[in-house]
Amino acid sequence: MSEARWWLVCYDVRDEKRLRRCARHMEGYGHRIQYSVFRCWLTNAEMERLRWELTEKLDPEDDVLLIPLCGRCVDSIVGIHARDRPAEWTDEPPRHTIV
Repeated sequence: MSEARWWLVCYDVRDEKRLRRCARHMEGYGHRIQYSVFRCWLTNAEMERLRWELTEKLDPEDDVLLIPLCGRCVDSIVGIHARDRPAEWTDEPPRHTIV
C-alpha cells in the first residue's frame, strides 16, 4: 500500500507574478478548491519535493501551508453551500498520479 495521503495546500503570495507562477505549478499537483487552496494526493517524498519547489519559486514574505488530511477529515469537509463539496471529494486516492 502506498504511503500517499491527501494534503491541503494553501498559499498567500504577495506578488501577482509569483502568485500566477505558484498557481500554475500547483495545477500540476492537485485539484483547485479555492483560488489559493489545492487538495493533492501525495507521498511524503512528493510533499517534500513540492515544498522545496515552492520555496524556490516564492519569496520569504510569501506563506505556504501544507496540511495532511486523514480520510475522516476529508469526509467531514463542509462549506456554507450544499454544492461546496464536489462528488469526487472522497478519501479514495485518484486513479492516476498527477505528479
